[in-house]
Amino acid sequence: MGKVLLPETQARKVVDTRKNTALGISILLLLISLAGWGYQLSQGLVVTNMRNPFSWGLYIATFAFFVGIAAGGLIVSSSVYLFNLEKLKPFTRIASLSAFASTLAAGAMVLPDMGRVDRILNIFFHPNLRSPLVWDVTVISIYLVITFLSVYMQLLPDWKETGRGFWNGWTKSKSLSEVQAFSQQWSKRVAMVGLPFAILIHTVTALIFATQASRDWWNTAVLPPDFISVAVASGTALVLVISLLVVGKEGFVEHQGAFRTLASIVAGALVVHFFIVAVDLIVEGWWGKPGSLDVLSLVFGRYGGLYALEIVLPLFTMFYFFTRKAQSSFNSLIVGSILLFIGVFAHRLMLMFPAFNAIPLSLTLPGMDINNWPYPVAVGQFKEGVPIFASSWAYAPTLVEYAVALLPFGLVGFVVSVALKLYNFVPQKH
Repeated sequence: MGKVLLPETQARKVVDTRKNTALGISILLLLISLAGWGYQLSQGLVVTNMRNPFSWGLYIATFAFFVGIAAGGLIVSSSVYLFNLEKLKPFTRIASLSAFASTLAAGAMVLPDMGRVDRILNIFFHPNLRSPLVWDVTVISIYLVITFLSVYMQLLPDWKETGRGFWNGWTKSKSLSEVQAFSQQWSKRVAMVGLPFAILIHTVTALIFATQASRDWWNTAVLPPDFISVAVASGTALVLVISLLVVGKEGFVEHQGAFRTLASIVAGALVVHFFIVAVDLIVEGWWGKPGSLDVLSLVFGRYGGLYALEIVLPLFTMFYFFTRKAQSSFNSLIVGSILLFIGVFAHRLMLMFPAFNAIPLSLTLPGMDINNWPYPVAVGQFKEGVPIFASSWAYAPTLVEYAVALLPFGLVGFVVSVALKLYNFVPQKH
C-alpha cells in the first residue's frame, strides 16, 4: 500500500517541489546567460545590435526593470515596520528577500552593458562625479547593503533557535527574547533608512534618463515620480507572486487579507502611474513642440504595438486587482501579476526605442525646402550592407543579447530559491 501523507506534509512536499523546480530553471538560465556573456567578452559589443545611434538597448531596459522591482520590494517591507501594517507583517521577510535579489540582479546587468567589465574598479578608484553611471552604482551598492541587512536582521531569531545561519555567533551569549528584541529594533531602524533609499534608487535611475536634455522622450520632470509608482506596483507584484508560491493554495485562505492588501497596493500604484502618463502625454501633445511631436509619432506609429502592450496589460491588471473576484483567487493574482511584469518590461523597452530613433541633431537650411533634417550619426562599424552614417537605427536585440539578458532573471530565481530552501521565509503568524 502507498504511504498516506497528511495534508500538512503533502503541502510541504508541493512547496519543496516548486523550490527545486525554480532552482533548476534558474541554474539553466544562469548557464545560458554566462555562455552568452563569455562569447560577448571574447568578440566585443559588436555582437549586439547596439550602435552609436542606439547605444542603450535590452541590457539597460532589463536593468531599469529590476531596479524598479528592487525598490518596490523594500518599500513594502519598510512600510510594514514604519506604518505598522499588521496584515502584511507575515510577508516582510519575503519582501526584503525579493528586494535584495532584485538589487543584485540589477547591479549584475550593468556589467555586460559596460563591455570592458575589467575596468569596473575605475568607477570606485577614479569616479567622475558628473557621470550618471557613478550615481547609480553608488546608490545600488548602498542599497544592496541595506536590503541584505533587512533580511539579516529579520532572520536572527530563527537562526538563534535553530543554530543555523551566518555571522550570528555573537547571539550565543544572548537569550532568545534578547535576540528577538534586537531583531525587531534593528529591523525598524533599517526600515527607516531603507524607505528613503528605496525611493532614491529609482529616482536616481529616472534622473539618469531625465537629465539627458537632448532626448525629448526622457527630458521630463514627471519621470522620477512615474518610475516610483511603477516600482511600487511591480515590486509589490513580485512579493505577491513569491508569497503565493510559498504558501500555496493551501495557505492562501489563511493569508487572504494580506493578499488583498498587496493587490490593492499594486492597483493603487498603477492609478498614480496612469495619471502621470496621461498628464505627460496631454502636455507634450498640447504644446506640439517639434521634438515632442517627432517622438509621439514614433510612439504611436512605428512602436504602436509595443506601446499598446505597455498600456493595455498594466491597465487590465489595475482594474482587475481592484475587484473582489481577483483578490480572492490564487490563480487570478498570479496571472494578473505576470501580465503586469510583461507590461512593465515593455515600458522599459519603450524608454529606449523612441528616444534613440528621434536623433536630436538636425539641420534647417535657409532658402531651401529642408527643415529639421536629422543629422546622420556614425554607426561605429564598417561592414558590408550596413550604412556608415544613419539618422535612425532599426534596433532589435541579437540572440547574444537575449541570452545575456537572462542573467538577472536567473540570478533572482537562484537567490530566492536557495534562500527559501536554507532558511525560514514562510509567512510568520502574528
